[in-house]
Amino acid sequence: MALLLLNAALILAVLATAHWYVFRRLVKDVSREGGPWRRVGTVLVWLLVAATALVLTAGPAELSYEVLRVSSWTATTWLPLLMYLTLALLLGELARPVLRRTLAHRTARSPAEVPGASVTPGTAGADASRRLFVARVVAIGATVLAAGAAALSRSGGSSAQRPGEQGVEVAFPFTGLWRARNSPARRVPSHGTNLLGGRYAIDFIAVDDQHRTTRTRSWRTFFATEPPQLFRAFGLPILAPVGGTVVAVHDAESDHDARRSQLALVPYTLGQGARLREGVNAIAGNHVIIALSEQGPYVALAHFKAGSVRVSVGQKVVEGEHIADCGNSGNSTQPHVHIQAMDSADISVARGVPMLFRRFREWPSGPDRARIRERTVPQEEAVVQPLPTARS
Repeated sequence: MALLLLNAALILAVLATAHWYVFRRLVKDVSREGGPWRRVGTVLVWLLVAATALVLTAGPAELSYEVLRVSSWTATTWLPLLMYLTLALLLGELARPVLRRTLAHRTARSPAEVPGASVTPGTAGADASRRLFVARVVAIGATVLAAGAAALSRSGGSSAQRPGEQGVEVAFPFTGLWRARNSPARRVPSHGTNLLGGRYAIDFIAVDDQHRTTRTRSWRTFFATEPPQLFRAFGLPILAPVGGTVVAVHDAESDHDARRSQLALVPYTLGQGARLREGVNAIAGNHVIIALSEQGPYVALAHFKAGSVRVSVGQKVVEGEHIADCGNSGNSTQPHVHIQAMDSADISVARGVPMLFRRFREWPSGPDRARIRERTVPQEEAVVQPLPTARS
């Protein structure tokens, strides 16, 4: 716990330093005291500081959908831009003295060649003018470089799964209300990688009537980890989404603490590579794979509660059969069920296959507005409720 709190304090310190540094280089250094840009820039930076604070609290606090949309924009747009800005400005520190020396030599020959250098060369006024000009050049260059890098990183993913796209038809592996996350309706690959057959995978997190994953919050929610038992999803029955034959079962992983805290998620994310090197079980946790036929396709469900798997290899299952309980094993930040369709029973080499969920009610923007959808995938962060079909 002490290490988690130290990590949280370090991340907060880094964010505060980055915002201060951006303010110093993009506002204070390039503007006159009391000037319009100084005032506008100061207000803008403070708004961005507030937006960053919103990112750190909105998700764990499970605020309204509208607030979460603002938080999501900040997380996907401003924070990456802040990182690139900081790096670009640090590179600018290397160019800053070179530019100043170059301008000093030019000023010595012809003061008119330097913008704003209308005073006698060698005076304090000329040096201040050079510093201001260099600061603006570095600021503009760093901003352009950072904006380009941020835009390039955002355009790196492929398009989302199209509504009319064909796929394996599956039922939802649960009853009640669950929130969709990492949906292929938002992007493909849905989890940011094609590894382990997860190209079209989707996660579901159980919620209550107010679309909350848990009613409990404490200081641990925002700075550390929480017991998985606090979450609504933990221990709920997971059902077979298809009928078929069980071809793989793993039930030897323990359930670990949950992480809603954005500050606690950072060091966890940095350990992703180490978990991947440990193998499939370290990522999928307790899981079951069902073959629809001898040639496939295959449907995998992951992150089950330790000791809850009810099926064995070779067993025939029917759609809707209780196969395990929701848990927080493997690469899971809070109790949820992960489902994906694949072309192989071996997750380590499998390629993802699109899925189409049968008839369901979907709340895409909060608990007030619902719609009925069929044979498609839920939107990102939408809450869904399975509905009966003629087949069921």
